[in-house]
Amino acid sequence: MPPTVLHLSTYDANGGAARGAYALHRALLGQGFDSSMRVARKATDDPTVHGLTGTGDLRFRLAQRTDRQIWRLQRSPTRSWRSPARVGSLSADEINSSSADVVNLHWVTNGFLSIAEIGRISKPIVWSLYDMWPFAGTEHYGNDGPAARWRAGYTRHNRPSDESGVDIDRRAWESKRRHWTRPMSIVAASTWLRDCAATSALFRDWPVAQVPHVIDCEAFRPGDMAAARAALGLPQDRPLVLFLSSAGIGDRRKGWDLLDTALVRVRRHHPTVEVVVVGSPASDQGTTSGAPIHWHAAVNGDNALATLYRAASVTAVPSREDNMPLTAMEAQSSGRPVVAFRIGGLPDIVAHHQTGFLAEPFDTDGLADGLIQAIDDSLHDGAWATAARRRAMSTWSSEQVVTRFADIYRQALA
Repeated sequence: MPPTVLHLSTYDANGGAARGAYALHRALLGQGFDSSMRVARKATDDPTVHGLTGTGDLRFRLAQRTDRQIWRLQRSPTRSWRSPARVGSLSADEINSSSADVVNLHWVTNGFLSIAEIGRISKPIVWSLYDMWPFAGTEHYGNDGPAARWRAGYTRHNRPSDESGVDIDRRAWESKRRHWTRPMSIVAASTWLRDCAATSALFRDWPVAQVPHVIDCEAFRPGDMAAARAALGLPQDRPLVLFLSSAGIGDRRKGWDLLDTALVRVRRHHPTVEVVVVGSPASDQGTTSGAPIHWHAAVNGDNALATLYRAASVTAVPSREDNMPLTAMEAQSSGRPVVAFRIGGLPDIVAHHQTGFLAEPFDTDGLADGLIQAIDDSLHDGAWATAARRRAMSTWSSEQVVTRFADIYRQALA
């Protein structure tokens, strides 16, 4: 009998981490596992997913507000997302009293689970990492160089000189060290995040494995480009570059400004190129490239997303920081090349000059060259697209990923 698994995730559909958690939950169900999911905010109509209601939802909103207030106590020029996680809305007692054999943590901050409550979970824990927060302070993304604080531990002496106020990063890290005394099984999707976790002061003595996120390769499968464009009301006779960002084009981490700069050069080779921006409200801010933009609201559901991927000539993922972005994986599963920078987990997704292109960080001329080559490929034999689909099926399909998680769950129980 496979183990009973309880997934904990702040969301089930809001953002890539939530969608990654939900995809694993559904893949386990499809392979015969007894799997359920507990979230703070439920967006799907799936009866196997349970959200907070009543007083639980009130606790969640209060915990979110508290997190924001604590965050402001530390003044830092780095404006990345931070989670103090001093308070939460789900009790470890509820988790411990469940029938689950194994608890699979995902992205659980922003008012859902506190650091202390995670430490009170008595069941075996498998933690699927989506960013650096579990082994860092409050930051989800930050310095990964030799002097990074999470490598040696957060002390008064290694705080960046440009920060001031309360050192909430150090306080959060010390709270994790104090409360998380029982080893957890750590699972990173990318080589980059696996290596970071394995060399961190918090996790270096715990088992760290690498398993890619799971993609539903039946939902995200190749399809007719013309039909997809017709369904979305997009032009048929010009190259389309797809860019997705749930936080909008103003999210510096996702690199819209870098893509916009690269498009200046792309337009010299493909003057009719246009861009489809998904997840961001229409903006009247000026662009460097002048490329026409089709604004598309955030979408829920694999079918709607798959149609967008099929409509595109290429998906651009110009992130400054990222782990294993689902957009890159879903695009390749849908038979479309991906162009990105060689950062984070993207080298685990994109095979350079085979399924897409990896530019050196943050070379916009290199990004432009990749987009030009991807568009050329889509207009000719589509070799990159064919290789992308083949790579997806052999690497992150449900059958491949669930088999590896089953082994990790058994090891955690043992």
